[in-house]
Amino acid sequence: MDKVDPTPDPVYVHTLREAKIILCLWTICLVYTCTYCYLYGYLDHPTQTGSTGPSLGALVGPLPQFDRDPDSLTMPLGLGIPDWVFYGIVVPWCLCIVGTLIFCVFVFQEDDLGVEMDEATGGPPDGNEDRPDA
Repeated sequence: MDKVDPTPDPVYVHTLREAKIILCLWTICLVYTCTYCYLYGYLDHPTQTGSTGPSLGALVGPLPQFDRDPDSLTMPLGLGIPDWVFYGIVVPWCLCIVGTLIFCVFVFQEDDLGVEMDEATGGPPDGNEDRPDA
């Protein structure tokens, strides 16, 4: 019986690390966006009649400090986008684009996956493994 090497494949290690980074960034952005838009986007937080289960207001408590008058909504940059959309969606989206570029340029690693196998023959393409351009 052959012994199995206990060290994981470097491709797997890099992929796992990159997946954890992406998942953490995605989770942070999701929590920030949902929380910010809920707190600052709605004008009031009433309890809905006929809903099943407890309301969100019952779970987190009263939120009168976040009730907004429609006149308090501002339009940053004068583009007609309410402030809660700009700071809750547009800004995090732009930060995610910048973070993705930084991740792809400085963190992401391309790994050699080995020799490509030809499906028809089950060996290297053209049967020549030593060819430099293969």
